[in-house]
Amino acid sequence: MDVKASFLFCRAALRGGLKPGSRVVLISSGAAFSGGPPNSGGYSGAKRMQLFLAAHSQKEADRLGLGLRFMALAPMRIMAGTGVGQRGISSVSAYLGISPADFLASMTDMQTPADVASAVVALAAGKMQGTGFTVSGSGLAAAA
Repeated sequence: MDVKASFLFCRAALRGGLKPGSRVVLISSGAAFSGGPPNSGGYSGAKRMQLFLAAHSQKEADRLGLGLRFMALAPMRIMAGTGVGQRGISSVSAYLGISPADFLASMTDMQTPADVASAVVALAAGKMQGTGFTVSGSGLAAAA
């Protein structure tokens, strides 16, 4: 559903209605780079597709002279303290046969929801060039 929603949103933006200078930020996942959780099925591929979609939409906006900016942001770690994060932590730790606390203890450089919010604001403000970005506890960076 994330890819479909991202596609429909980008398509609508490319078809008109947004003023030149508008920015579209898709939220992806670090699974796009890491292969994702071991029990995730096609999740990591879907999240990678959002990065491809932002890049393709940017090329199309440039070709059409729309003056739009498309970007995808991938938080690099699962986030404790969020509904989706807590379900993911429970699922992955159960799959691995370890406690949620041990799973979390094995992770480093974790971003917070506030880190993600700050990254979205920075991207919306146009402070970085490119279409793919990551955010971790270390901050916002262009995706490799």
